[in-house]
Parts: sequence; structure tokens; C-alpha cells
Amino acid sequence: MTTGLGALLLEDLGRYVPATALAPLSPDAPLTPSALADRAVRGLAPAVLERLGADEAARRIRVLAALTGSDIARATMPALERIARATGAPADPIRAASQCAGALLRVESRGGEEPGSVQLVAAVTRLVNAAVRAGLPAADAVAILAH
Repeated sequence: MTTGLGALLLEDLGRYVPATALAPLSPDAPLTPSALADRAVRGLAPAVLERLGADEAARRIRVLAALTGSDIARATMPALERIARATGAPADPIRAASQCAGALLRVESRGGEEPGSVQLVAAVTRLVNAAVRAGLPAADAVAILAH
């Protein structure tokens, strides 16, 4: 399913954001679950948190280890919760970021690639929606995911 992850993401995001905002994403570009989860957690979530005035939480999340696999994803989930508690960060973006990390765990579990990919895309879409609600332009949110 990894080769279709970009197409799945485009389809899901297309229900919520304007087509012009999706331009940075390509259904044919290789997109791995770990790359998408990492961009969502360490790129998009901090951008949302900054828009919401939680600069310290954003800074701490950006310096977390890159999500390259299930071991780091497993460690990232409680790290996000600790950051939220220590900084008083808004719960929704933290929860969505944690769900992205959790989905990566599922992707890498036996038989979990397809359901985990669907779960990851849903969590990323929730984070994009949170970004837009926080005032980040949809095109900027999508660009973070594409790079």
C-alpha cells in the first residue's frame, strides 16, 4: 500500500481542502508511512501549535527523533503527552500527532500495512483540519506534508 499512500492522502484531503491546496502532493510520488508520519508529527503539528500560541510545545516536538519506525513511534506517543502536560499545549493537535505515531505502529505490525495506512491518512487529515481551523492556510499545511 505504500505506493498508493499519496493517492489515498489526496483522496481524503480532497474532501476537506480546496483542490488548489493539494498541488504539492502527487499520487505518484513515493511516500512512505514513516515519512508521512514524521512530517505530520514534527512538521505540521508544531506549525498548528505555533498558530495556537504554544511555541514551547512546538519547539520541543520539532526536536523529537525522526519517526523512522515503530520503536521511535512507540516512544514518541508518550513524549508528546509529556510535552503537552509540561507546556499546557492544546490537546487536539497533540492527540492527532500521537494518532499519527500510533498509526505507524499499526502499519509496521503483522498484517497492518493497509489498515494502518488508512488510520495514518485519517490522523493526518485530522491534523490538516486542525491546522486550517488554527488559521494556517490549507496550501501551507499540505506543503509541509509534501516536503
